[in-house]
Amino acid sequence: MAGLSRRKFLIATGWIAGGATVLYTLRNKAISVAPTIIFPDAESGAAWLQIRPDGVCRMFFARMDMGQNANTGLAQIVAEELNLKVQDIEGVTPSTSDVPPIAVTAGSMSLTAFSRPTAIAAATLRESMRARASIKLGIPGSDILDDAGGFQTTDGRKVKYADLVDQTNVMVEFDDSKPAPNLYTFDANRDKKQVGHDVTPLDIRALVTGGAVYTADVPMQNLLFGRAIQPPVRNARIAKLDTTGVSDTKGFVKLVQQDEFVGVVCKTPSAVDAAMAKISVTWDLQQPINQQEIDRLVDVDAEMALGDLEHILLDEAHRKDVDWAIDLRFDVQTQTHAAQEPRAAIARFNDVDNEGETDHGLEIWTGTQDPFGIKRFAAMDTGLSEDDVVVYPQRLGGGFGGREHYEVERDAVRLARAVKQTVKVQWTRQDEFTASRSRPASAHRLRIATDDTGNLSDWWYGYVTGHVVFARERLPGWLLPVARMAEDMGVVKGALSPYSAPHQRVEYKDVDLPIDLGVWRSLNGAPAIFAIESAMDELAQQKNIDPVDFKITQMNGGHPRLKNCLQRVAALSAKTPLPEGAGYGRGFACGIYDKRCYVAVSADIHIDHETQKIKVLHMTCAQDVGMAVNPGQLRAQIESNLAWSVGMALLERFEVGDNAIQSANFDNYSIVRMTDMPSLDIEIVDQPNIPPAGAGEVALVAGPPAIANAIRAASGFRALSLPISFEDVV
Repeated sequence: MAGLSRRKFLIATGWIAGGATVLYTLRNKAISVAPTIIFPDAESGAAWLQIRPDGVCRMFFARMDMGQNANTGLAQIVAEELNLKVQDIEGVTPSTSDVPPIAVTAGSMSLTAFSRPTAIAAATLRESMRARASIKLGIPGSDILDDAGGFQTTDGRKVKYADLVDQTNVMVEFDDSKPAPNLYTFDANRDKKQVGHDVTPLDIRALVTGGAVYTADVPMQNLLFGRAIQPPVRNARIAKLDTTGVSDTKGFVKLVQQDEFVGVVCKTPSAVDAAMAKISVTWDLQQPINQQEIDRLVDVDAEMALGDLEHILLDEAHRKDVDWAIDLRFDVQTQTHAAQEPRAAIARFNDVDNEGETDHGLEIWTGTQDPFGIKRFAAMDTGLSEDDVVVYPQRLGGGFGGREHYEVERDAVRLARAVKQTVKVQWTRQDEFTASRSRPASAHRLRIATDDTGNLSDWWYGYVTGHVVFARERLPGWLLPVARMAEDMGVVKGALSPYSAPHQRVEYKDVDLPIDLGVWRSLNGAPAIFAIESAMDELAQQKNIDPVDFKITQMNGGHPRLKNCLQRVAALSAKTPLPEGAGYGRGFACGIYDKRCYVAVSADIHIDHETQKIKVLHMTCAQDVGMAVNPGQLRAQIESNLAWSVGMALLERFEVGDNAIQSANFDNYSIVRMTDMPSLDIEIVDQPNIPPAGAGEVALVAGPPAIANAIRAASGFRALSLPISFEDVV
């Protein structure tokens, strides 16, 4: 398919199969999240819609759903533009052979990148249908008015979209040299019927009835099962391998060894368990590691002693010889995704003799955030052409950056190739902990000085962390040196504060750590804003100034949307009295995520000496991400972020023992449980005239520092490291 235009691609692959189809793509693409770095032609704002002869509106979903229901929000936009109900939209998640390359689903960018392209595509389709109605009825388009599912004329006649299409392939492309059609979604004067209202997710029935199909549920004939040995740490090499008795396992098919890859294929999952239990591996650890080694590598003070850090984000008349009012170091421990649904993949090789030609086709079924990334890496792994690899995206459950990589798919591909049959690999929960990617530990040093008026005069912020977007596991080896010369988009998240000072410097260094690294919800946004908001709160406490008032003053007239969120949270939280007595405290924090999302959070906590626990009692959140396309789903995303906030602040600590991952299951890696959840008050600051931005990560940046600041208010203890334990406080 190389070299085909988008139009020809869609026609050639059969996506346009009768009816009227519209394609809209952004002319100036905004690709900002790897691994699209190695896919420069990936679409980041494409929208495909079709009205079929049966009247069904078919919508191509260019993003993988991770439970945040961005696809429902995009369907609401289509329904708004076409005067349909959301239930009238048929969503399609195509394979990689059906569409041109699309960018990875990440960064809470689905609504941000696709809301306007989707609205333009739907409005273009609507006006194309209106033009057809004008010809069919023989009246001017001005006499054809909108109606549910079609149009009506000024004299009362009605025509449905189905009446205006036939079996002919018709492709309509928006011409951006001409004025855009009126976009109902963004019309401030329009009384919207779909956008801005709570809409039940399109797939809710399947989810609550057990009908939702995940990779593990995909029906497949003649299916074999497999699993691979996972090394204890990165770069471990096999020193000694003992497979005695493996082949005697009932249901055994094959032992597969390829360099450092060892796996088995069996007829049943239980046979896989039995065969794997008989394999003994002694590992040669090329880079022995432990927690102390990670702490040594992530040491901002040691790096500062060597001079300037590697990357300078901001340098505005920086002064070194300053009497610092605040000089604090903050540390955030490594955290992992701890997915409750271990991932799976199915792979099948097709060696078919077709009139003298051999088709080496590879098919992969998997729940992934990045189907085209999987396609590319599978081709590199097998030596196949990318045209010979097809990925069928499946429902993936929670992603949050943890399902972007070629991992379980690699295991399935290698095993399937070895036996030339269809193989399913289901990771165990321990595999999910030890073989997946974690957010790196980070260390932050923040120094703040004030002038005679009490306002900020100097700001210096330096930090050290592991690579995130430019982690070794995300990019080909040849690209790493070049990529790391640039700023890592994941590492810089949250580093620039909203506070004003005439003298500022922000710098950082990202280092190579001996564990597998990648994207974790909010990337570096939550660690950075934890440091910034904790330091600002500490300065306010030292000055005996209300932290909310102090922060608003130090924004110095800027960031009105952030100020509004902070003021709303202060007012809303005041309606919930804080219990009197020792050990109770309330803290506030705010932040900007991805330059377009604003949030403020308050947290009420209790330090309980009887149970020896820190309990988050109540959290209040005000969030502004522009237009609230589906307020109910937006609220659910905020609730999810606040839950993660409690885990990040108080519970989650991913530790490495002597040359092995110590946190290998839920027995030694704590996540939030229902008993840990506080009560919540959430206010959505709707901005109907501002295009929507993604909300999947926003509230997480303010939740942890709000909890830390509440602990400071309750006890006088300033938490300098996350997670915070009761023992730290007392």
